[in-house]
Amino acid sequence: MVLRITKWVVFFLFVLGIEVLLAQNPDIRFIEANQAYAEGDYQHAIEIYSKILEQGIESGEVYFNLGNAYYKTNNIGRAILYYEKARKFIEGDPALEQNLKLTQLKIVDKIEPIPELFIVEWWAELTRVFSLETLLWLSFSIFSILITFIILQILYTRQFLRRIIWATTVLFVLIFVITFSQIYEFETWQFGVILEEKVSVVSEPGIGGTEVFILHEGTKVKVNRMLNDWLEISIPDGKTGWLRETSLEVI
Repeated sequence: MVLRITKWVVFFLFVLGIEVLLAQNPDIRFIEANQAYAEGDYQHAIEIYSKILEQGIESGEVYFNLGNAYYKTNNIGRAILYYEKARKFIEGDPALEQNLKLTQLKIVDKIEPIPELFIVEWWAELTRVFSLETLLWLSFSIFSILITFIILQILYTRQFLRRIIWATTVLFVLIFVITFSQIYEFETWQFGVILEEKVSVVSEPGIGGTEVFILHEGTKVKVNRMLNDWLEISIPDGKTGWLRETSLEVI
């Protein structure tokens, strides 16, 4: 009798262990979250996607789907936040860009950026044509090709090889500069999304600051620096000010 009970206990613990392992498997959780989303249970989907992220697993697809789920619950701020996070992994994805633009239409703040010189706008667009991962791959590939032609030039000394080396060098320098620009921007620039319905931006950190302008949920801002629990932010029209750290989440 005792032996039989022991077998059932062992069996129960084994099944329980399998269920725990399955519950912790991010792929299975992702499928479960997608199923909940398909069934219209958006809040449950949000909970599961969030648990995947809590495991330290970052994925463009998880961020994208989480943004969709928040959009369905009319949480515009977090929808934009997670769409922006997804762009770091699947930049240029047509569905992502479409959903982000659709969500941005619901933002209260319509901020006109300061006009920039043509060359500045052109360079900004050029540096965003490819993702950082693609640029790193291109840099390595072009550098490898350059080294190959240099070796061939040393061995055979041909005029046309010299021209190819010159052109490849120019291309490599251009790609390298663009890559460095993206890395610098990634490492030094921080952006955040306003998550509160309405936020007063003040002239200085602290409750004694004078209100300089108001921002609303979903607005993307640049984070310049932090002082205690206050953040200095700026918006595309050039305005700057301070708000509490809890008012936004960094992308």
